[in-house]
Amino acid sequence: MNLSPDVAIAISLLGWFVILAVAKVVTRTEERGGSGSDARLVTNFGLTALALLTAALFPLANVAAAASGAHFGLGIAHSLSMSWVAIFVLTLIVQTLVAYWVHRWMHRSALLWRVHRVHHADSAVDISTSLRKHPVELLVTLPASALVIVAIGAPVSAVVSVQAIVLAATIWQHADIRLSAPIDRVLGLLIVTPRLHRLHHNPVPIVHDSNFGELFTVWDRLFGTLSVLDGRGRVGLDDQSARADDLLEQIWSPLRPA
Repeated sequence: MNLSPDVAIAISLLGWFVILAVAKVVTRTEERGGSGSDARLVTNFGLTALALLTAALFPLANVAAAASGAHFGLGIAHSLSMSWVAIFVLTLIVQTLVAYWVHRWMHRSALLWRVHRVHHADSAVDISTSLRKHPVELLVTLPASALVIVAIGAPVSAVVSVQAIVLAATIWQHADIRLSAPIDRVLGLLIVTPRLHRLHHNPVPIVHDSNFGELFTVWDRLFGTLSVLDGRGRVGLDDQSARADDLLEQIWSPLRPA
């Protein structure tokens, strides 16, 4: 049976999700007090469902941006007649750079933090956390990503490939799987490891305002926001008016001040 590339990628990502879920169970890196409560998982996957429904209002926004760019000949890739590989590499670099600054902006802006803190409010960190985002957050991230695609003129195949890599990296970062120190250090020279991203979920602002990268550590290194503290530390947010494991309270939490 021949599968289309997008279906094959979707199946591969689902398989990746399952593999990391099993690895999390095997390595037993549970939080003190447990991280798999029914209420927490309902909240995380409930927010995921809402985000997917919101995305449906902007059907395949990035793919549509790529198709529009190809149709009208927009972007530097068309002007310079770049190869697919060059376009793919450029798209991956620019997308992760823009994502870094958008993510950093969501931490610096009081208004956007009200939305993004839903992700940080999780009382534990595991693969379900990677899917925990308030649907309004897409109104910030999707336009930024689409503008990059149009500016580059990336084809649909390159866009889908980059998105798959970034999503796989996001799931991996939240898997909270402990690696040996030498392996973690070597991987951390290039990519964000679960240990490095866990620091981003620390409740102390000076700690969670670091490690903004979605895939590469280079942007945090370049702009001085890389944190390599030792130890697991706590995760979540302190003194929040909305309960972290209550789906309805998290949905309405952006209306509440910090």
